[in-house]
Amino acid sequence: MKEIIDLKYSRMDISTINKKAAENPEELVRIAEGNYNAQVMQAALAIKKNVQNYRFVLLCGPSASGKTTTAHKLKHRLEEVGIGARVISMDDFFLGPEHYPKLPDGKLDLESIECVDLSLLNQCFIQLLRNRETWLPEYNFAEQSRVLEANHISFNENEILIMEGIHALNPRVLSDIPLENKFRLYVSVRTRFLEGDDIAMEPSDIRLTRRLVRDYKFRGYSPLKTLEQWQHVRAGERANIYPYRDDVDLKMDNTIDYEICVWHELLQTLLDCGAQETYRDHPELQNILKGLERFASMDYRLIPRDSLLREFIGTSI
Repeated sequence: MKEIIDLKYSRMDISTINKKAAENPEELVRIAEGNYNAQVMQAALAIKKNVQNYRFVLLCGPSASGKTTTAHKLKHRLEEVGIGARVISMDDFFLGPEHYPKLPDGKLDLESIECVDLSLLNQCFIQLLRNRETWLPEYNFAEQSRVLEANHISFNENEILIMEGIHALNPRVLSDIPLENKFRLYVSVRTRFLEGDDIAMEPSDIRLTRRLVRDYKFRGYSPLKTLEQWQHVRAGERANIYPYRDDVDLKMDNTIDYEICVWHELLQTLLDCGAQETYRDHPELQNILKGLERFASMDYRLIPRDSLLREFIGTSI
């Protein structure tokens, strides 16, 4: 079996974070951002070692794992080591709500791979491999519709194409392209924050916090709507992502060590938009709020403008 390059922390002591946040928060930010960026560079160098074979990078991760930022940062790191790269979002191959399968409760199953036009996706990538060019669709989330031939893309012989999406590792994706032409990358929040042996914050808690803020700022979703969807999202991850996350070339940990310290004010301001009792029936949120109390608070203005966290909070707050 091929050895997986596994870049992870897995455990972080709260007291270490709080001490650094109190004594030198700027240094904590610098080191945490540096750790993440170093992982991206390691991914780029791993690709470079076999660049004569790799044509596509398939970048997968669960919700709020920072896939989009990581894909674009990887593009820049590849360019720094002399490899041209382009990024494609798998989301542009969504079919549209009228084609989505439904859950037992009648709601649309937005996490299913059947939401993706796999036939068109595979056709486009075969054309890129054989002809070096194709037309790509573009999905408009605001209108829930797509344009089939929205963007023409050409693919040079020495370039690599990065495709990011929650289904990127599914074996039905690029099934006709040889395995040796694909570099498979799994990214997620993978660190648990502990106080002694007590887990204060799980990776899924951090991802839900990120998603609550992002959905409110960029998708117009109330916190309540995001919370109501969360169990469906988690079930979709177990069914559609986790079965494939170990059959990869490299795993990244996209935890930003100091991020819990900056969620205090951002999340509390968001939740104050509605009555607190609205959320009493959502234990996931109660666990997050209880966990946040254990962390020192940091000024969110310390977050660099190129941080992965900007994917969830934007460039201005």
